[in-house]
Amino acid sequence: MIEKHIRIDPNRVIGPIKPMHGVGGGPVSGNFSFDASDLFRAAGIPFGRTHDIEYPFGSGEFVDVHCVFPCFEADASDPKSYNFALTDEYLRCMADAGTEPFYRLGASIEHQPVKRHIRPPKDFEKFADICSHIVAHMNEGWADGHHFGIRYWEIWNEPDIPQCWTGTDEEIFELYRAIWTKLKREHPSVKVGGLALTSPWSRMFEPFLRYTRDNGCPPDFVSWHGYCHTPAKAVEAAEKARALMDEYGFAEAESIFNEWNYVVDWQNIQPSLDLHRTAFAAAFMASVLSAVQNTRTDKLMFYDAQILMTGWNNLFAPTPMAEHAARRSVKPLKGYWALRGWNELYRAGTQIGCTADTDLWCTAAKDAGGKTLLYAAYFNDDAGLNACPPPKARIVIDMPGVTGLKIRTVDDESDFEETERAGNSFEMKGNSFSLIRVVTR
Repeated sequence: MIEKHIRIDPNRVIGPIKPMHGVGGGPVSGNFSFDASDLFRAAGIPFGRTHDIEYPFGSGEFVDVHCVFPCFEADASDPKSYNFALTDEYLRCMADAGTEPFYRLGASIEHQPVKRHIRPPKDFEKFADICSHIVAHMNEGWADGHHFGIRYWEIWNEPDIPQCWTGTDEEIFELYRAIWTKLKREHPSVKVGGLALTSPWSRMFEPFLRYTRDNGCPPDFVSWHGYCHTPAKAVEAAEKARALMDEYGFAEAESIFNEWNYVVDWQNIQPSLDLHRTAFAAAFMASVLSAVQNTRTDKLMFYDAQILMTGWNNLFAPTPMAEHAARRSVKPLKGYWALRGWNELYRAGTQIGCTADTDLWCTAAKDAGGKTLLYAAYFNDDAGLNACPPPKARIVIDMPGVTGLKIRTVDDESDFEETERAGNSFEMKGNSFSLIRVVTR
């Protein structure tokens, strides 16, 4: 058996553990048929991004601007013009589960040949006014509304692909400016940004930064996406996004990586989707969380938590339906434990020094009492599609005073059950991850 080492320096304080365990969607899905609220709560899911909610077309009811304001010719100042009811309930369920909505203003993806809601609005200023009234309803009580305190308001999603925007690049920039200007004037405390582009290499990424710099509408955050099959590629994307933001003068803006999942080849997607509910994919998730923690990315949001988002939901499966049950509960899949484990580090709070041998992706943290946690993924996908998993390894934790380990592992046979080991070493199968509480004398 090969031996690999993880070296922890509890005296080297790096900074806070970041909210890397956000998701797309909230705890309820399938028109409230499925409820993962207890599992969301237990995992401390910090953010739920409201994109592709109740796909397609928001079921005509949820989140998308055309769902909330169904008749564009109506009076934007009249509460009767709005359809808030089910979106309100959806966000209330998020809040009850302790998850903060990350609200996407715009429309969900449209794959069908006739596009209905991803076209440029007839009137950009009116569209911006509608968005402002949505913020007022959700945060300021307008139109029998709420005080959810939603901080992040994201303008559009992936306008750099034809499934999400039929207009020109210049038109989406102009729409962004109209919305940004309206929201910052009428709701100055909120964070406004976008454009949730497909990657930092998108043709729009630099022009968007240039436009916002030159036209006085600087984003509070820049959101972007990155589907990949190695943590190294996720790191490359994170560093690319941050470098460009700094170059264009947005060093203080947040870099938010808010769609990611395992994909090898978009032109042959099914083999990747077939792995999404396996221990292999859970190890990939854990490795990305650790890898991106060590970049200057501020947040991650995994796509996707909605139970009916076939192929992309690595987190939950439905339990058997009870007759006339109002909502079905769900059970956790292996990927869920990657987020649940990260929450333990997030609650501990402080990242400390940690380095590891090849193919180990690790983050260490300590809590206020000085207790040490280690989050470790043993993952390698250089061959692609789990064709050649790394061999079982003996993992040695090099840290002064270690007397034992309390280990929760996810692999093909294990689902985060705790075991204990004396000493400073344990075994990991290839493509697995573990959360370890380090016992010291």
